[in-house]
Amino acid sequence: MRPTWIVVLLALFAAACATPTRIVRTADGEDMSVGAVAEDLAAADVVALGELHQTPAVHETHLAIVKALHARRPQMVVAMEMFERDAQTPLLQYLAGMIDEGDFLAASRPWPDYKRDYRPVVEYARSNGIPVLAANAPRKLAGKVAREGSASVMGDPMVARETTAPEDAYYAEFVKAMDGHPGVTKDFLGRMYAAQCIKDDTMAESITDYLARQRVDEAKPLVVLICGRMHSDHGRGTVQRIKNRRPDLDCRVLSAETVANPSTDMFTSPKDVGSYVVVTAEVERPPMMVGPVIGSEKDKEAAKAPAAKPAAGQSAAGQPAAGQPAVVAAQDENVRPALGLMPEYGGDEGGVKVGSVREGGAAEKAGIEAGDVLVALNGVAIKDIEHYTELLDALAIGKSAKVRVRREGAEVELEVIVGSRPRNR
Repeated sequence: MRPTWIVVLLALFAAACATPTRIVRTADGEDMSVGAVAEDLAAADVVALGELHQTPAVHETHLAIVKALHARRPQMVVAMEMFERDAQTPLLQYLAGMIDEGDFLAASRPWPDYKRDYRPVVEYARSNGIPVLAANAPRKLAGKVAREGSASVMGDPMVARETTAPEDAYYAEFVKAMDGHPGVTKDFLGRMYAAQCIKDDTMAESITDYLARQRVDEAKPLVVLICGRMHSDHGRGTVQRIKNRRPDLDCRVLSAETVANPSTDMFTSPKDVGSYVVVTAEVERPPMMVGPVIGSEKDKEAAKAPAAKPAAGQSAAGQPAAGQPAVVAAQDENVRPALGLMPEYGGDEGGVKVGSVREGGAAEKAGIEAGDVLVALNGVAIKDIEHYTELLDALAIGKSAKVRVRREGAEVELEVIVGSRPRNR
Protein backbone atom coordinates (compact mmCIF):
# COMPACT_ATOMS: atom_id res chain seq x y z
CA MET A 1 0.00 0.00 0.00
CA ARG A 2 1.37 3.43 -0.94
CA PRO A 3 2.09 5.92 1.86
CA THR A 4 -0.57 8.59 2.19
CA TRP A 5 1.81 11.39 1.23
CA ILE A 6 2.53 9.70 -2.12
CA VAL A 7 -1.17 9.41 -2.88
CA VAL A 8 -1.65 13.09 -2.04
CA LEU A 9 1.27 14.13 -4.25
CA LEU A 10 -0.03 12.06 -7.15
CA ALA A 11 -3.46 13.65 -6.79
CA LEU A 12 -1.96 17.14 -6.73
CA PHE A 13 0.19 16.34 -9.76
CA ALA A 14 -2.82 15.02 -11.68
CA ALA A 15 -4.78 18.14 -10.82
CA ALA A 16 -1.93 20.38 -11.97
CA CYS A 17 -1.66 18.51 -15.26
CA ALA A 18 -5.39 18.49 -15.93
CA THR A 19 -6.53 20.74 -18.73
CA PRO A 20 -8.80 23.44 -17.28
CA THR A 21 -12.15 24.21 -18.85
CA ARG A 22 -13.65 27.59 -18.14
CA ILE A 23 -17.07 29.15 -18.56
CA VAL A 24 -16.66 32.80 -19.44
CA ARG A 25 -19.40 35.41 -19.25
CA THR A 26 -19.18 37.29 -22.53
CA ALA A 27 -20.45 40.61 -21.17
CA ASP A 28 -17.36 41.20 -19.04
CA GLY A 29 -15.00 38.25 -19.59
CA GLU A 30 -15.43 37.01 -16.03
CA ASP A 31 -14.93 33.33 -15.24
CA MET A 32 -18.07 31.71 -13.85
CA SER A 33 -18.76 28.53 -11.93
CA VAL A 34 -21.27 25.98 -13.19
CA GLY A 35 -23.50 26.87 -10.23
CA ALA A 36 -23.41 30.59 -10.96
CA VAL A 37 -24.18 30.00 -14.65
CA ALA A 38 -27.09 27.73 -13.74
CA GLU A 39 -28.42 30.25 -11.24
CA ASP A 40 -28.55 32.86 -13.98
CA LEU A 41 -29.92 30.63 -16.73
CA ALA A 42 -32.56 28.97 -14.57
CA ALA A 43 -34.76 32.04 -15.10
CA ALA A 44 -34.85 31.50 -18.89
CA ASP A 45 -37.41 29.56 -20.92
CA VAL A 46 -34.94 28.01 -23.36
CA VAL A 47 -31.21 27.43 -22.89
CA ALA A 48 -29.25 26.45 -26.01
CA LEU A 49 -26.00 24.62 -25.32
CA GLY A 50 -24.05 25.10 -28.54
CA GLU A 51 -21.33 22.50 -28.76
CA LEU A 52 -18.14 21.76 -30.60
CA HIS A 53 -18.72 18.22 -31.80
CA GLN A 54 -16.38 15.55 -30.44
CA THR A 55 -14.77 17.79 -27.84
CA PRO A 56 -15.19 15.79 -24.61
CA ALA A 57 -14.57 18.67 -22.20
CA VAL A 58 -17.43 20.64 -23.76
CA HIS A 59 -19.82 17.68 -23.48
CA GLU A 60 -18.79 17.12 -19.86
CA THR A 61 -19.40 20.78 -19.05
CA HIS A 62 -22.81 20.64 -20.71
CA LEU A 63 -23.76 17.63 -18.59
CA ALA A 64 -22.73 19.50 -15.44
CA ILE A 65 -24.86 22.47 -16.52
CA VAL A 66 -27.85 20.23 -17.25
CA LYS A 67 -27.60 18.74 -13.75
CA ALA A 68 -27.25 22.15 -12.11
CA LEU A 69 -30.20 23.55 -14.06
CA HIS A 70 -32.32 20.54 -13.19
CA ALA A 71 -31.61 21.09 -9.49
CA ARG A 72 -33.05 24.58 -9.86
CA ARG A 73 -35.80 23.83 -12.40
CA PRO A 74 -37.09 20.27 -11.83
CA GLN A 75 -39.61 20.76 -14.63
CA MET A 76 -37.20 20.31 -17.52
CA VAL A 77 -37.18 18.91 -21.05
CA VAL A 78 -34.06 18.22 -23.11
CA ALA A 79 -34.23 18.68 -26.89
CA MET A 80 -31.43 17.12 -28.94
CA GLU A 81 -30.20 17.73 -32.47
CA MET A 82 -28.62 14.27 -32.29
CA PHE A 83 -31.95 12.44 -32.56
CA GLU A 84 -34.35 12.81 -35.49
CA ARG A 85 -38.11 13.00 -35.20
CA ASP A 86 -38.75 9.48 -36.43
CA ALA A 87 -36.68 8.21 -33.47
CA GLN A 88 -39.02 9.79 -30.91
CA THR A 89 -41.00 6.61 -30.20
CA PRO A 90 -38.03 4.34 -29.38
CA LEU A 91 -36.48 7.19 -27.40
CA LEU A 92 -39.62 7.56 -25.27
CA GLN A 93 -39.89 3.79 -24.88
CA TYR A 94 -36.31 3.60 -23.63
CA LEU A 95 -36.76 6.50 -21.21
CA ALA A 96 -39.86 4.78 -19.82
CA GLY A 97 -38.08 1.42 -19.41
CA MET A 98 -40.24 -0.31 -22.03
CA ILE A 99 -37.28 -1.42 -24.19
CA ASP A 100 -33.62 -2.06 -23.43
CA GLU A 101 -30.73 0.05 -24.61
CA GLY A 102 -29.79 -2.29 -27.44
CA ASP A 103 -33.24 -2.06 -29.01
CA PHE A 104 -33.29 1.69 -28.49
CA LEU A 105 -29.94 2.22 -30.22
CA ALA A 106 -30.86 -0.13 -33.06
CA ALA A 107 -33.98 1.91 -33.78
CA SER A 108 -32.71 5.45 -33.22
CA ARG A 109 -29.59 5.86 -35.42
CA PRO A 110 -27.40 7.43 -32.70
CA TRP A 111 -24.44 9.53 -33.72
CA PRO A 112 -21.14 7.58 -33.84
CA ASP A 113 -19.87 9.27 -30.67
CA TYR A 114 -23.11 8.70 -28.76
CA LYS A 115 -21.69 6.52 -25.99
CA ARG A 116 -19.08 9.04 -24.89
CA ASP A 117 -20.72 12.38 -25.63
CA TYR A 118 -24.52 12.03 -25.45
CA ARG A 119 -25.34 8.88 -23.52
CA PRO A 120 -24.54 10.55 -20.16
CA VAL A 121 -27.26 13.17 -20.79
CA VAL A 122 -29.81 10.57 -21.93
CA GLU A 123 -29.05 8.35 -18.94
CA TYR A 124 -29.37 11.29 -16.54
CA ALA A 125 -32.72 12.13 -18.11
CA ARG A 126 -33.83 8.51 -17.85
CA SER A 127 -32.86 8.31 -14.18
CA ASN A 128 -34.65 11.55 -13.33
CA GLY A 129 -37.80 11.32 -15.41
CA ILE A 130 -36.82 14.14 -17.77
CA PRO A 131 -38.49 14.07 -21.22
CA VAL A 132 -36.11 14.10 -24.19
CA LEU A 133 -37.21 15.37 -27.59
CA ALA A 134 -35.87 13.81 -30.78
CA ALA A 135 -36.03 17.25 -32.30
CA ASN A 136 -34.22 17.15 -35.63
CA ALA A 137 -35.37 16.54 -39.19
CA PRO A 138 -34.33 13.15 -40.63
CA ARG A 139 -31.16 13.31 -42.70
CA LYS A 140 -32.80 11.73 -45.71
CA LEU A 141 -35.37 14.55 -45.83
CA ALA A 142 -32.73 17.26 -45.35
CA GLY A 143 -30.83 15.62 -48.21
CA LYS A 144 -33.95 15.71 -50.36
CA VAL A 145 -34.29 19.45 -49.69
CA ALA A 146 -30.67 19.93 -50.79
CA ARG A 147 -31.43 18.12 -54.06
CA GLU A 148 -34.96 19.26 -54.83
CA GLY A 149 -35.76 22.24 -52.61
CA SER A 150 -37.98 22.74 -49.54
CA ALA A 151 -41.26 22.16 -51.41
CA SER A 152 -40.29 18.51 -51.91
CA VAL A 153 -40.77 17.69 -48.21
CA MET A 154 -43.53 20.06 -47.16
CA GLY A 155 -46.40 18.14 -45.58
CA ASP A 156 -44.18 15.36 -44.26
CA PRO A 157 -44.84 15.09 -40.49
CA MET A 158 -41.15 14.48 -39.84
CA VAL A 159 -40.24 18.07 -40.78
CA ALA A 160 -41.49 21.50 -39.77
CA ARG A 161 -44.85 22.61 -41.13
CA GLU A 162 -43.26 25.89 -42.23
CA THR A 163 -39.69 26.79 -43.10
CA THR A 164 -37.87 29.87 -44.36
CA ALA A 165 -34.37 30.46 -45.67
CA PRO A 166 -33.81 34.25 -45.67
CA GLU A 167 -30.50 35.66 -46.90
CA ASP A 168 -29.63 37.15 -43.54
CA ALA A 169 -26.57 37.08 -41.26
CA TYR A 170 -27.05 33.35 -40.76
CA TYR A 171 -27.00 32.84 -44.53
CA ALA A 172 -23.81 34.90 -44.76
CA GLU A 173 -22.15 32.64 -42.18
CA PHE A 174 -23.27 29.55 -44.09
CA VAL A 175 -21.88 30.97 -47.34
CA LYS A 176 -18.60 31.68 -45.56
CA ALA A 177 -18.37 28.07 -44.40
CA MET A 178 -18.97 26.79 -47.95
CA ASP A 179 -16.84 29.35 -49.76
CA GLY A 180 -14.18 28.01 -52.08
CA HIS A 181 -15.69 24.58 -52.74
CA PRO A 182 -15.66 23.73 -56.45
CA GLY A 183 -18.89 23.76 -58.42
CA VAL A 184 -20.86 26.02 -56.06
CA THR A 185 -23.63 27.92 -57.83
CA LYS A 186 -26.03 30.29 -56.09
CA ASP A 187 -28.91 27.90 -56.78
CA PHE A 188 -27.05 24.91 -55.36
CA LEU A 189 -25.90 26.90 -52.33
CA GLY A 190 -29.47 28.08 -51.79
CA ARG A 191 -30.78 24.52 -51.67
CA MET A 192 -28.03 23.49 -49.26
CA TYR A 193 -28.90 26.45 -47.04
CA ALA A 194 -32.57 25.49 -47.24
CA ALA A 195 -31.60 22.03 -45.98
CA GLN A 196 -29.80 23.64 -43.04
CA CYS A 197 -32.88 25.74 -42.32
CA ILE A 198 -35.27 22.78 -42.46
CA LYS A 199 -33.28 21.32 -39.57
CA ASP A 200 -33.46 24.59 -37.63
CA ASP A 201 -37.19 25.00 -38.21
CA THR A 202 -37.88 21.37 -37.30
CA MET A 203 -35.94 21.61 -34.04
CA ALA A 204 -37.65 24.89 -33.20
CA GLU A 205 -41.10 23.51 -33.98
CA SER A 206 -40.42 20.36 -31.92
CA ILE A 207 -39.74 22.60 -28.93
CA THR A 208 -42.60 25.07 -29.36
CA ASP A 209 -45.11 22.28 -30.09
CA TYR A 210 -44.06 20.56 -26.87
CA LEU A 211 -44.56 23.77 -24.90
CA ALA A 212 -47.94 24.32 -26.53
CA ARG A 213 -49.10 20.92 -25.26
CA GLN A 214 -48.47 21.86 -21.63
CA ARG A 215 -51.55 22.52 -19.52
CA VAL A 216 -51.97 26.07 -18.28
CA ASP A 217 -51.96 24.84 -14.68
CA GLU A 218 -48.60 23.09 -15.11
CA ALA A 219 -45.30 24.71 -14.20
CA LYS A 220 -43.56 25.91 -17.35
CA PRO A 221 -40.69 23.54 -18.15
CA LEU A 222 -37.19 24.77 -18.85
CA VAL A 223 -36.11 23.61 -22.32
CA VAL A 224 -32.43 22.73 -22.73
CA LEU A 225 -31.45 22.42 -26.39
CA ILE A 226 -28.22 20.55 -27.18
CA CYS A 227 -27.01 21.33 -30.68
CA GLY A 228 -23.99 22.21 -32.80
CA ARG A 229 -23.03 25.79 -32.08
CA MET A 230 -23.80 26.95 -35.63
CA HIS A 231 -27.47 26.25 -34.87
CA SER A 232 -27.43 28.62 -31.89
CA ASP A 233 -24.51 31.08 -31.96
CA HIS A 234 -25.58 34.74 -32.03
CA GLY A 235 -29.17 33.63 -31.43
CA ARG A 236 -29.44 32.52 -35.05
CA GLY A 237 -30.48 29.23 -36.58
CA THR A 238 -32.74 27.20 -34.32
CA VAL A 239 -32.85 29.88 -31.63
CA GLN A 240 -34.08 32.52 -34.09
CA ARG A 241 -36.75 30.14 -35.33
CA ILE A 242 -37.92 29.47 -31.78
CA LYS A 243 -38.27 33.22 -31.32
CA ASN A 244 -40.12 33.52 -34.63
CA ARG A 245 -42.72 31.08 -33.32
CA ARG A 246 -42.76 32.25 -29.69
CA PRO A 247 -41.48 35.83 -29.33
CA ASP A 248 -42.43 35.70 -25.65
CA LEU A 249 -39.80 33.10 -24.77
CA ASP A 250 -36.58 34.09 -23.04
CA CYS A 251 -33.86 32.21 -24.95
CA ARG A 252 -30.25 32.15 -23.76
CA VAL A 253 -27.21 30.80 -25.63
CA LEU A 254 -23.94 29.21 -24.56
CA SER A 255 -21.24 28.82 -27.19
CA ALA A 256 -18.00 26.85 -27.09
CA GLU A 257 -14.48 27.51 -28.25
CA THR A 258 -11.05 25.90 -28.07
CA VAL A 259 -7.89 27.90 -27.40
CA ALA A 260 -4.21 27.05 -27.02
CA ASN A 261 -4.16 27.72 -23.27
CA PRO A 262 -7.57 27.91 -21.59
CA SER A 263 -5.94 29.02 -18.32
CA THR A 264 -4.99 32.35 -19.83
CA ASP A 265 -6.41 32.76 -23.34
CA MET A 266 -9.70 34.59 -23.81
CA PHE A 267 -12.34 33.49 -26.25
CA THR A 268 -12.07 35.11 -29.68
CA SER A 269 -15.74 35.09 -30.70
CA PRO A 270 -17.71 38.36 -30.64
CA LYS A 271 -19.46 39.11 -27.37
CA ASP A 272 -22.87 38.64 -28.96
CA VAL A 273 -22.11 34.96 -29.68
CA GLY A 274 -24.05 34.12 -26.52
CA SER A 275 -24.35 34.82 -22.81
CA TYR A 276 -21.46 32.48 -22.01
CA VAL A 277 -18.68 30.61 -23.78
CA VAL A 278 -17.24 27.27 -22.67
CA VAL A 279 -13.49 27.64 -23.24
CA THR A 280 -11.31 24.55 -23.34
CA ALA A 281 -8.01 23.41 -24.80
CA GLU A 282 -7.41 22.64 -28.44
CA VAL A 283 -7.33 18.88 -28.75
CA GLU A 284 -7.21 16.31 -31.48
CA ARG A 285 -10.74 15.06 -31.97
CA PRO A 286 -10.87 11.54 -30.48
CA PRO A 287 -11.25 9.00 -33.28
CA MET A 288 -14.57 7.22 -33.69
CA MET A 289 -14.91 3.59 -34.67
CA VAL A 290 -15.98 3.18 -38.28
CA GLY A 291 -17.12 -0.36 -38.87
CA PRO A 292 -16.26 -2.53 -41.86
CA VAL A 293 -18.74 -3.54 -44.51
CA ILE A 294 -21.24 -5.89 -42.91
CA GLY A 295 -22.96 -8.80 -44.59
CA SER A 296 -22.37 -12.09 -46.33
CA GLU A 297 -21.60 -10.29 -49.57
CA LYS A 298 -18.67 -8.46 -47.97
CA ASP A 299 -15.98 -9.75 -50.31
CA LYS A 300 -18.14 -9.19 -53.35
CA GLU A 301 -18.96 -5.63 -52.32
CA ALA A 302 -15.35 -4.85 -51.43
CA ALA A 303 -14.39 -5.69 -54.98
CA LYS A 304 -16.62 -2.84 -56.16
CA ALA A 305 -14.92 -0.29 -53.92
CA PRO A 306 -12.45 2.25 -55.29
CA ALA A 307 -8.94 0.90 -55.21
CA ALA A 308 -6.83 2.35 -52.44
CA LYS A 309 -4.02 4.12 -54.21
CA PRO A 310 -1.63 6.83 -53.12
CA ALA A 311 -2.40 10.34 -54.24
CA ALA A 312 -0.10 12.04 -56.71
CA GLY A 313 3.06 13.04 -54.94
CA GLN A 314 2.57 10.44 -52.20
CA SER A 315 4.32 7.27 -51.24
CA ALA A 316 2.26 4.18 -50.46
CA ALA A 317 2.42 5.19 -46.79
CA GLY A 318 0.78 8.51 -47.54
CA GLN A 319 3.89 10.68 -47.14
CA PRO A 320 5.29 13.05 -49.78
CA ALA A 321 7.26 11.06 -52.34
CA ALA A 322 10.90 11.73 -53.04
CA GLY A 323 11.41 14.92 -55.01
CA GLN A 324 7.97 16.30 -54.06
CA PRO A 325 7.52 19.64 -52.29
CA ALA A 326 7.74 19.54 -48.50
CA VAL A 327 4.61 19.87 -46.43
CA VAL A 328 3.51 23.46 -45.90
CA ALA A 329 4.81 24.43 -42.45
CA ALA A 330 2.43 27.30 -41.85
CA GLN A 331 -0.81 27.83 -43.69
CA ASP A 332 -1.41 31.10 -45.52
CA GLU A 333 -4.09 33.03 -43.65
CA ASN A 334 -5.87 33.66 -46.94
CA VAL A 335 -6.46 30.00 -47.78
CA ARG A 336 -8.34 27.13 -46.18
CA PRO A 337 -7.74 23.37 -46.40
CA ALA A 338 -9.66 21.62 -49.20
CA LEU A 339 -10.04 18.21 -50.79
CA GLY A 340 -11.10 19.47 -54.20
CA LEU A 341 -14.69 18.27 -54.01
CA MET A 342 -18.16 19.70 -53.55
CA PRO A 343 -20.22 17.93 -50.86
CA GLU A 344 -23.95 17.48 -50.98
CA TYR A 345 -25.92 18.14 -47.83
CA GLY A 346 -26.21 14.59 -46.60
CA GLY A 347 -27.04 10.99 -47.28
CA ASP A 348 -29.54 8.60 -45.80
CA GLU A 349 -27.00 6.59 -43.79
CA GLY A 350 -24.57 9.12 -42.35
CA GLY A 351 -21.52 10.79 -43.82
CA VAL A 352 -21.39 13.40 -46.57
CA LYS A 353 -22.14 12.59 -50.19
CA VAL A 354 -19.75 13.91 -52.86
CA GLY A 355 -21.65 16.02 -55.36
CA SER A 356 -18.75 16.81 -57.71
CA VAL A 357 -14.97 16.46 -57.87
CA ARG A 358 -12.63 19.10 -59.27
CA GLU A 359 -10.58 17.86 -62.20
CA GLY A 360 -6.98 17.41 -61.16
CA GLY A 361 -7.79 18.11 -57.51
CA ALA A 362 -6.73 16.17 -54.44
CA ALA A 363 -9.90 14.08 -54.27
CA GLU A 364 -9.72 13.00 -57.91
CA LYS A 365 -6.06 12.05 -57.58
CA ALA A 366 -6.91 9.89 -54.58
CA GLY A 367 -9.67 8.05 -56.45
CA ILE A 368 -12.71 9.79 -54.92
CA GLU A 369 -15.65 10.12 -57.31
CA ALA A 370 -18.96 11.97 -57.46
CA GLY A 371 -21.59 9.88 -55.70
CA ASP A 372 -19.17 8.50 -53.09
CA VAL A 373 -20.02 9.06 -49.43
CA LEU A 374 -17.29 10.40 -47.14
CA VAL A 375 -17.68 8.32 -43.98
CA ALA A 376 -14.71 9.44 -41.89
CA LEU A 377 -11.83 11.92 -41.98
CA ASN A 378 -8.61 10.97 -40.18
CA GLY A 379 -10.49 8.33 -38.21
CA VAL A 380 -13.31 10.62 -37.09
CA ALA A 381 -16.77 9.59 -38.27
CA ILE A 382 -18.45 12.38 -40.26
CA LYS A 383 -21.98 13.15 -39.10
CA ASP A 384 -23.09 15.88 -41.47
CA ILE A 385 -21.85 18.70 -43.67
CA GLU A 386 -21.38 21.10 -40.77
CA HIS A 387 -19.21 18.54 -39.01
CA TYR A 388 -17.34 17.80 -42.26
CA THR A 389 -16.48 21.48 -42.69
CA GLU A 390 -15.32 21.64 -39.08
CA LEU A 391 -13.04 18.64 -39.56
CA LEU A 392 -11.79 19.94 -42.90
CA ASP A 393 -10.68 23.26 -41.43
CA ALA A 394 -8.57 21.37 -38.85
CA LEU A 395 -6.43 19.74 -41.58
CA ALA A 396 -3.00 20.98 -42.62
CA ILE A 397 -2.47 22.02 -46.23
CA GLY A 398 0.11 19.81 -47.91
CA LYS A 399 -0.19 16.99 -45.38
CA SER A 400 -1.68 13.57 -45.86
CA ALA A 401 -5.20 12.88 -44.63
CA LYS A 402 -7.03 9.58 -44.41
CA VAL A 403 -10.50 9.63 -45.97
CA ARG A 404 -12.82 6.66 -45.58
CA VAL A 405 -15.17 6.37 -48.54
CA ARG A 406 -18.32 4.31 -49.06
CA ARG A 407 -19.28 3.29 -52.59
CA GLU A 408 -22.01 0.79 -53.48
CA GLY A 409 -22.11 -0.52 -49.92
CA ALA A 410 -18.36 -1.14 -49.60
CA GLU A 411 -15.88 1.03 -47.70
CA VAL A 412 -12.21 1.77 -48.28
CA GLU A 413 -9.73 4.17 -46.73
CA LEU A 414 -7.83 6.47 -49.12
CA GLU A 415 -4.86 8.77 -48.61
CA VAL A 416 -5.31 12.36 -49.81
CA ILE A 417 -2.80 15.21 -49.89
CA VAL A 418 -4.77 18.18 -48.53
CA GLY A 419 -5.10 21.04 -51.00
CA SER A 420 -6.35 24.58 -50.48
CA ARG A 421 -9.14 26.95 -51.40
CA PRO A 422 -9.51 30.72 -51.00
CA ARG A 423 -10.58 31.95 -47.58
CA ASN A 424 -13.69 34.11 -47.54
CA ARG A 425 -12.81 37.66 -46.54
